[in-house]
Amino acid sequence: MKTFYDDWLRAREQVDTTLDCTPLVARDRDIPWVETPQDVKCKLMVANELGFATMGSNVLKGEIPVGWHTGKHRHGEESLHILEGEGYSIVNGQRFDWHKHSTLQIPFYAEHQHFNTGKVPVLYISGMVFDLERYVRVARLEQLETHGPNGELEPAPAEQSHYYPDGSRAIIHIEDAPVNDPSYSAQGNIAAVQNQHDFMQYLALPKNGFRTTSVAITHLWIEPAYHHSGRHKHLEAVVYAVEGEGYTEMQGRVVHWEAGDVLYVPPAMWEHEHTNDNPNPIKQLRIAFGIRSWFTEVWPEGFTSQRIYDKTGKPIEHGAIERHRER
Repeated sequence: MKTFYDDWLRAREQVDTTLDCTPLVARDRDIPWVETPQDVKCKLMVANELGFATMGSNVLKGEIPVGWHTGKHRHGEESLHILEGEGYSIVNGQRFDWHKHSTLQIPFYAEHQHFNTGKVPVLYISGMVFDLERYVRVARLEQLETHGPNGELEPAPAEQSHYYPDGSRAIIHIEDAPVNDPSYSAQGNIAAVQNQHDFMQYLALPKNGFRTTSVAITHLWIEPAYHHSGRHKHLEAVVYAVEGEGYTEMQGRVVHWEAGDVLYVPPAMWEHEHTNDNPNPIKQLRIAFGIRSWFTEVWPEGFTSQRIYDKTGKPIEHGAIERHRER
């Protein structure tokens, strides 16, 4: 008679099959906008229900029309990055002003709402772990107000601080983000994440004052024309292409992406390397999920980020694409 243990013995094979079948990129142009009580326009880009073999992570994109605001709601932890536009957010009654390339961290179950006060639509990318929260039975989503025009809204209180009352940081603007300093990385002491990119800025990380648990938009990096990143492997990673286009070689597969797409690296310790084979620079955002860190801690030999070495034993770090002259 077969028992639960027989099923457990097959788990690794079943997981590997799922990972082999996961999509590796969410193509912005193929995902339609939808309207929800929260957003006039939004799209779910990464989720288990879309076929991605995630560790419970989600990526969404939203747009706020000129002169409009989102709904007001509360749910699990969220990290949000402004791609275009300017405005402000009210989080638990506290105002935070933002502009292009500001990053806002919203604590678990904090009431929040976003307002477009600029002259162009606001575009933002958001990381959440709603799938994970639902799996472990702590998912909560409460809609308090729906989206609409700003109209005759009463003036919001002025921004007083970039920090929440508990001392944790709420927002960082790109002009305030440290540049090319590995001590600001959450994993700065790990060789595999050093010399990974040509230009790096550090966003929602503990050394910048943020207190994050399940999700954070941690880095923005730039690779110049005809350059590649370092080559390494680790658990789940999500990368949003802000500008440019290129490709990622991942476990022998070549995945092309362009601005607006989300690159998905599954939790399988697959070797990968990002390449910009175009005359314009590329700009990308890293969305980090805390569940990866948890498994890194409990099994560091298996899941810690690891640098890949070339045939001569030299670590593969960022640099110019080697070009060989044809005879």
